[in-house]
This record gives sequence, structure tokens and C-alpha cells, in this order.
Amino acid sequence: MLGINRFHILLLITCIFLAPLNPLAALAQGADAHVVINTYRLNVRTGPGASHAIITDLPGGTTLPVTMLSADRKWYEVTGDFGMGWLHSAYAVPRGDFSTVPWAGAPSNIGSGTADVAISAARLVVNTAYLNVRTGPGAGHSILTTLRGGTEVAALARDHGGVWYQVATSAGNGWVNTNYTVGRGDFSAVPTVGGPERVEQPGIPAGTPHLVVNTSYLNVRTGPSARHDILTTVPGGAKLAAIGIAPDRIWYEVVTSAGNGWVHSRYTVGRGDFSNITRYQDALRGDTPRALVNTSYLNIRTGPGAGHSIVTDVPGGTTLAVLGKSADGKWFLVEGDFGQGWLRNLYVAFRGDYSQVQVAG
Repeated sequence: MLGINRFHILLLITCIFLAPLNPLAALAQGADAHVVINTYRLNVRTGPGASHAIITDLPGGTTLPVTMLSADRKWYEVTGDFGMGWLHSAYAVPRGDFSTVPWAGAPSNIGSGTADVAISAARLVVNTAYLNVRTGPGAGHSILTTLRGGTEVAALARDHGGVWYQVATSAGNGWVNTNYTVGRGDFSAVPTVGGPERVEQPGIPAGTPHLVVNTSYLNVRTGPSARHDILTTVPGGAKLAAIGIAPDRIWYEVVTSAGNGWVHSRYTVGRGDFSNITRYQDALRGDTPRALVNTSYLNIRTGPGAGHSIVTDVPGGTTLAVLGKSADGKWFLVEGDFGQGWLRNLYVAFRGDYSQVQVAG
């Protein structure tokens, strides 16, 4: 009798240790995204941040399925007996496949590639977290759908600049910027579409200063910078009479059949005598108050504060006339091609006579 009791006791102990202590422990062997807490106890909060209220705290070793990542990828949204909450990734070890776990702020219009793309066919693989597919070859076109990183799509055509490719997606055919993709397969048969129409240029007398376009196509703009609108596009080999040069000595004013415009000298070769063309002088020099943008891009706003709407953004290196300042001295009222607006002076280098800058109403 005693032997039977011992056997039963040993059997009961074995069953207890073999049984999972937590139903979620089965996740440890699965492919679903989950985390294992690797600190003594860890707070689970109502949101992705230490300022959010604590729902509960869990002991080390607890395994929890992950349903979402925070926008900064530092917090995991998890589920358990407590419901749903957030924990910090620094105190948990990720396990399983996170490729399909959404993150806060991620696009919702996710599309997919096309099935059965032949391995030798021209195709593009998305090599960024998400990539917008647009209705036309340019960032100004509306978004058709969004592809996740790693998605493979068939390449159908390319634009004349070779940067935008038309691809096939589950939402239909659209265009992607190839700077965010990796090419695979044979692209030799991919057609080029959408090239600008050839613009006939006026005749240029011998000796006249002119520029010869030495790129496939060159945009002629309404002003001496890439921020200006495109007046027309001319093909490689076109000859453009030069009538002026900007203060930066980089942009040239030229004559076209669409009117006078500006081209970047990097994409041209000069011919003839340039000694008599107009040399525009920069009015923003000497004591004139001006701001030189010293960050990648800087927002120009409708008022002196981050709460005001954005008029435009300007690239680093842009110089803008300073018309006034805010009462607290932290914002400049400036003027440029966009009109007037306000910028935070923390992100510019001031030049000129500061005493001329008065508080703007």
C-alpha cells in the first residue's frame, strides 16, 4: 500500500512540473511575435511611455504575445490575463517573427506584390520599412497604396529620368522611387515612357554665349533654384542662349521658346563669350539683416510659434531676408520666394546688422 502511495505521489509531482505554468508559454516554441521579460518584475502600462498608468507588474520569465510596436520601436503592446498593455523593450527579449507586427502610425493602405514573378523577370524589392506607390512618376502624385519592406513587385516601365518605375501591385499599377528598392532580374526589355516633348530652341548666332545641355533631359525653371517651378524641359544637346548669371554663379538665365528661364550649370557646357551677360548681384549682403539656414530643412510658419501652420520648408544653405523678430527674440519674420513667414532662429546663422531687426507686429 505504501508503495502505491509513493508511486502516485511521484506521478503527481511529474505532472505538475510538466504542465505549463502559463498558457502563453507555448509561444516560446512558436513563430508568432512574442517577448520574454528578462528583469525581476516589469510594469505593464496603459500606453507606450513611462508617464502612462501602470496596469500591473509581471515577474521575470513571463512570455507575452506582441500585437503592436510603438512609433519609436521602444515599446511593445502585449496581451495577457490583464488585458492589453505596453512594456518597454529594454526589459524584454523578442522571440518569433516580427515582420508582420504593425507599428503605431504605420500606413493602413498596405498592398502586396504580384504573385508568380519569374525569377528572370525585371522586378524590384522594397528595401525600406514602407514605400508609397504613387499614381504617377513623381512625389507630387497621389498615393495608390503602400508596400512593406521586402515586398517584391514586377517592373513594367520606367520614366525618362530612370528614377521612377511603374510596378504591378495588388491595388493596380503604380510608380515607385527606385532609390528605396533593389533591382532583380533582367531590365533590358523594360520600356521607357513619358519622356518630355522636344522643345525647339531659337537659333543662336555664332559667338553668342550659350549653354549646351549634357544630360538626357534638363529642366528649365522660373527662377535660379530647384525650388522654382519648371518652365519647360529640354533634351540633351539643346543649345540655350545665356543672358544672365545668378549671384551664386551656378544658375544661368537662358532663352527658350517657352520664355526666359534658369538652368543649373552642372548639367551644361558653356560655349561662346560670356563677358557681357548680365551678372545679377545679391541684395542680401553687407549690413542687410539675413538668415542663413543651417539645418537640412527648416519650416517656415504663418506665425512665431510651432503651433502655427507651415507655409513651406526651405533647404539648408538658403539665405532669407530678415524683416523682423518676435517679442521674445526666438523667431524671425523672413521673406523669400514663398512670400513672408516665420522661422525659429535657433536653426539659422544670422548675418548683417542685428540692430536693424525690430519687433514685428
